[in-house]
Amino acid sequence: MALTLDPEDTRGRIHDLVWSGFYPDADVEWMITDEYLDPDEITSEDRAWVKAEAASACAAKREAEAGWPAQTEYDRLEAVFAQLRGEKIIALHRAGNTLSDGHDDVREQWRAAGRAESGIRGCCFYHAQDLDTAVRTGRLHLAFSGGMIPEIEQREANTAAVGYRIVELLRAAGFGAHWSGNINERIEADLGQWRKRGPSA
Repeated sequence: MALTLDPEDTRGRIHDLVWSGFYPDADVEWMITDEYLDPDEITSEDRAWVKAEAASACAAKREAEAGWPAQTEYDRLEAVFAQLRGEKIIALHRAGNTLSDGHDDVREQWRAAGRAESGIRGCCFYHAQDLDTAVRTGRLHLAFSGGMIPEIEQREANTAAVGYRIVELLRAAGFGAHWSGNINERIEADLGQWRKRGPSA
């Protein structure tokens, strides 16, 4: 029986999930069959194909990881994010699927930290669609804001300061960083390639 799924499209999605480095090998298959595809419409042949493709992609990534340096591009990016957090800037990896989701995640962290009393002065994040692009191209778009300050003029100035600080830290970590200085535009980080080791579990 012929496959009902689109092999090229589905293979691309498997690749993005596996090489993002965020998901255990065991989760990739069901993320495809139960979330990306309609589980009520795929056949047993489709499921067998997904199982084999996911296993192949996971094996290829594990083999590649063996040759990676101890500190990868993702590790350097996380070091930048850790520095931002130390400077009272919320920094989130894979924050939701859209910009709106990401800002919701930031607000949740801000509220949990104590709102204005926390001293948090801004945020930086990328979402799942940005991650997919980074996996394929090595380029990552970062959203940012200094919007935790109520006064609009001060908020705009703070947002610009946060943006320039992110660019400074990215460049210090050895990445290309491109930003126009316009607070309504995102920062593009040129990571070269996306290499994040998968979870051990």
